[in-house]
Amino acid sequence: MTRKQKRKQKQKRKQTATSAPTAHAPLFNWPVIQPSQDSHALALQYQFDRSQWWQEKDLLAHQLRRIQNVIDHAAATVPFYRDRLAAAARLKAGALTLEAFRAIPFLTRADIQDAGAALASRTPPKGHGAVFPVRSSGSTGRPVKVQGTGLTSLLSNAFTMRGHIWHKRNFDAKNVDIRTAFPAGQEPAHAKWAPVVATGPSIRFDIARPISELCDDLVQADPAYLQTHPNTLAGLIERSIEIGAAPESLREVRTFGETLEPAIRAMAREHWNVPVVDSYSAMELGIIAHQCPETTSLHIQSEGVLVEVLDGDRVCRPGEVGRVVLTALHNFATPLIRYDIGDYAKVGAACSCGRGLPVLDRVVGRERTLLVYPNGDRQFPEARYGIERIAPIRQFQLTQKTVERIEVKLAVSRPLRGDEEAEVRAVLTDRLRYAFDYEFVYVDEITRAANGKFFEFQSEVSTLPTRADN
Repeated sequence: MTRKQKRKQKQKRKQTATSAPTAHAPLFNWPVIQPSQDSHALALQYQFDRSQWWQEKDLLAHQLRRIQNVIDHAAATVPFYRDRLAAAARLKAGALTLEAFRAIPFLTRADIQDAGAALASRTPPKGHGAVFPVRSSGSTGRPVKVQGTGLTSLLSNAFTMRGHIWHKRNFDAKNVDIRTAFPAGQEPAHAKWAPVVATGPSIRFDIARPISELCDDLVQADPAYLQTHPNTLAGLIERSIEIGAAPESLREVRTFGETLEPAIRAMAREHWNVPVVDSYSAMELGIIAHQCPETTSLHIQSEGVLVEVLDGDRVCRPGEVGRVVLTALHNFATPLIRYDIGDYAKVGAACSCGRGLPVLDRVVGRERTLLVYPNGDRQFPEARYGIERIAPIRQFQLTQKTVERIEVKLAVSRPLRGDEEAEVRAVLTDRLRYAFDYEFVYVDEITRAANGKFFEFQSEVSTLPTRADN
């Protein structure tokens, strides 16, 4: 054997000895070796475990440095941003201030829809992985289409895992997920309920089915965890009270996609003896905030998104309600910079848990859920009115048709008597603080929106608010 052949053989032995094993290595199943993408998401938890304790000012400094990278990239490669980001893009590296950042105009849903391909980067960074389309649920009536990348997908999985880790969930347990059904033929062969790790079985029920059927199936499945929209949860609890049966093994409910009212938390605790853990997310951005593991406040996931809560251009203080404006820190395919998503939230004070991640007390609602009074005042109406106690009302939905008229849609066993309708009017007048013209409409079932969400109050009044009062 020549000297050159010996040298090659030695290098090959060295490479073989030091090369990483493949995921799911044969004859080896514990400890688990994760595929590279999954291992990245798990490795990020190490960093998250430290950054969650940083002071808010330190988090903001990191966010501004990241945002400046996004701005520079967007100004150079995204036609839509070329002019609006010109001033910020001329700043030296690390020179972006909060004041300069807030001089950038808001990005609206209409902007995204009108811009189309002009909002996409002509040259997304290759190292960020494959580019893929993302479409919002359209719960505001204005769905938007953007693009994600392998990097945004990785961060989404990592933030999802952070929520599971915070709340110490048992990944071996059974989960039921009640949401929009999978498209025909696209059901996963082995559904799981958490990314990057193996889990117990996850069963998906179509949220479009009647609550009575969903409740029966939930009791029969008897999972440890349930994930669904808050109003669906309320319906399930009410139905379980009627039939005198509840899922006995249930240990926690996770909610998303709608405003979680305190009354629904109380119902779950009183009747099912389980906590409700909420989260705030959007299809076009991923996880925005997770409920604190020690309180009911929502911690913004500041490593992935900068959240502004504004009254006009003024930054809201703790206890105040304002519009939510978001900036994604890792999406270089469709940069979302100062995106006015159409939500309102109440700002929270520093959390007693000690984490430096900023706090939202709660997400209050979307633009179309605002009640508009004849004098121009606006407010978010209560979600629970108590009219179900007046008569056999299975479901109800209030739709503001004009500033004077509200349609009261009722799914009932029988039409209400005149005295019952009068009592419903009186209750609504008291709760809404105005004697609207209430128009009763009786139906067999009130269907949810195509995305599975259900709004007990919605408005068709076109005037949008400039601010929301607490």
